[in-house]
Amino acid sequence: MINLALLKRLRDFLSNKFGVFIDDEKLESIYKRKFLSIMNEFGYTDFNSFYKDIIFQRNSRLLERVIDVITVNETYFFREAYQFDTLVNYIIPELDKIRPKTESINILSAPCSTGEEVYSIAIYLMEEGNFIKKRDFLLLGIDIDKQAIEKAKVGLYSERSVHKLPKEIIDKYFIKKGNLYQIRDILRNAVNFKVVNVLDKYEMKRLGKFDVIFSRNMLIYFDEHNRKEAINNFYNILKTNGYLFLGHAEKVPDDFKLFKREKIGEAFVYRKV
Repeated sequence: MINLALLKRLRDFLSNKFGVFIDDEKLESIYKRKFLSIMNEFGYTDFNSFYKDIIFQRNSRLLERVIDVITVNETYFFREAYQFDTLVNYIIPELDKIRPKTESINILSAPCSTGEEVYSIAIYLMEEGNFIKKRDFLLLGIDIDKQAIEKAKVGLYSERSVHKLPKEIIDKYFIKKGNLYQIRDILRNAVNFKVVNVLDKYEMKRLGKFDVIFSRNMLIYFDEHNRKEAINNFYNILKTNGYLFLGHAEKVPDDFKLFKREKIGEAFVYRKV
């Protein structure tokens, strides 16, 4: 049996550390069962021991497994593609004008899940072609889920992940392996990945400064406090006149005056002021 009060304390710990909010109904109807499954997987018979090993981080593999369960990694290539159109057709040309030619244009995907988003950005830049000839780009994807990052580095994807891609893009940037699609080295060598928690301001600052941050469909899983913490961390690592892309169902809170909301192309974006 799992003590409900202890289960809620575990939920609160995970929320405070990783930002993912789980309401009481989902905790009891879905996540209680998921935690029981992890306990069986790791040989726990006592929830109290399971709880303590997580909060004191005594077992890194256990914590990685819990993170994998509580985070949502469903994504695919060219998701919300109108934002990539805005990036390449409007924002990159603007940044190219105002940034010194000796500086790279730095783009962060946070969280990047299994890599589809940051690889999509790389494809858009390569297909546009002109700017990558003129200057350097740094493309970085971060996520708290170590397993997701490892999958991103491998770059092997299912039919579901590539279903929005035109055939000519698949042929150009992927190698078919049975029912899977392997990213070609030209694309994989263009991006970087790291395991980073977006709520850890010190880890985030160590990443450096960015011109553009994509953070889509993460904030909807955060409570208000962690949502503002994440946005503040993004603000701190964005360069002046840098841009923040959010998911279509997300927005910077109205009382948060650090960004100016702008309609650029077909997308709403937030510019650091």
